[in-house]
Amino acid sequence: MASDSHLAYETLKHRILAGQYKPGTQLKEEPLADTFGISRTPVRAALRRLVEDGLAVAESGRGVHVAAWTEWDIEEVFQLRLRLEPFCAQLAAERRSDDALATLKQSNEQMAKAIKAGGAGVADATQAANRVFHHTLLEASGSHRLQSILATMIDMPIVIRSFHLYSRDEMQQSLSHHQDLTLAIEDRDGALAHDIMQLHLSMTRRRLMKARAASTQETP
Repeated sequence: MASDSHLAYETLKHRILAGQYKPGTQLKEEPLADTFGISRTPVRAALRRLVEDGLAVAESGRGVHVAAWTEWDIEEVFQLRLRLEPFCAQLAAERRSDDALATLKQSNEQMAKAIKAGGAGVADATQAANRVFHHTLLEASGSHRLQSILATMIDMPIVIRSFHLYSRDEMQQSLSHHQDLTLAIEDRDGALAHDIMQLHLSMTRRRLMKARAASTQETP
């Protein structure tokens, strides 16, 4: 049952993060159990994990549905990241291993390749490289507590899907921040890494708030 539950959780999580299940989509136990070919019990456990992760919401009378993101949600996530992730970048610069540095450089190369290639898959490819970059920074910091707090916020749907709201120039600017951060980390300049991460997150937050405001003003 544990493996069935884990498989259901990972599959549902992937579909939510990939945008296959839109905010507000109801996640019903019975149809999901039929889809996965398992009983309802592991599906129920998977749904509980999604709720715990903030990817889904359980409401009396409505069941479980994919979480929607409000302006306050975006603000809260980025206020927390702005307070913690720059410090994480500072620690990464001071403590990073050669392997971590190599992974950061590789993720930058992957992001640059994706942006250059363009096409329909550019947002997903760029986001995948972005996720590797930020998670590598968390690991390089050597702080398990920071990792446990920040990992969930980095994987939240509004963060995962953010590159779908970016123009090509904005993707390139994000890459430039990553490249500057990597240089600071390579030089073990913690103060500079801290400041670059702060700038990077501040600009990301402004872009998302602007994009959300524009989407709410669109005529249905």
